[in-house]
Amino acid sequence: MLLISLDIVLRFAFNSPLSGTTEIVEISIVTILYLQLAHTLKVGRVTRSDALYGAILRKWPAVGNVMGILFHLAGVGLMVAIVYGGWPKWLQAYDGGHFIGNVGVFTFPEWPQRLVLVIGCAMLGIQFLLAVVDNIRGIMGKPPLEFEEAVDVEVAAVEEPKA
Repeated sequence: MLLISLDIVLRFAFNSPLSGTTEIVEISIVTILYLQLAHTLKVGRVTRSDALYGAILRKWPAVGNVMGILFHLAGVGLMVAIVYGGWPKWLQAYDGGHFIGNVGVFTFPEWPQRLVLVIGCAMLGIQFLLAVVDNIRGIMGKPPLEFEEAVDVEVAAVEEPKA
């Protein structure tokens, strides 16, 4: 945010924008997204439509857990496919010296972003596998391995006692 604000000030006040702001923001957004995906799934904050799934899980836990196993295995499969396709692209970017930006203006190596994509998807695949384990435990009547609930910052700030 500071980089964007500085770029705007320099652009309008001195007619001299910062080189590479667009590229740095682009890389940052992708990197942040893939680094937080696994935790987002763990705390149940992945954007999805699960009203029907939640209702089935509450009314018929065994059926809901079987559905959960299928859904989460599909997630594992998708992450395996992304990692399988992303690994060679990371190697190409690393070995080939691929970069983002314009030569002579601003360049940044492409491989860190590709590596974060592979690592983030691998971690998300592991989290999907843990969700499968939780669904299997649910079928057996056992509690999940570990559940961490997401904290709603606005609600927590209102409920927090003033010292």
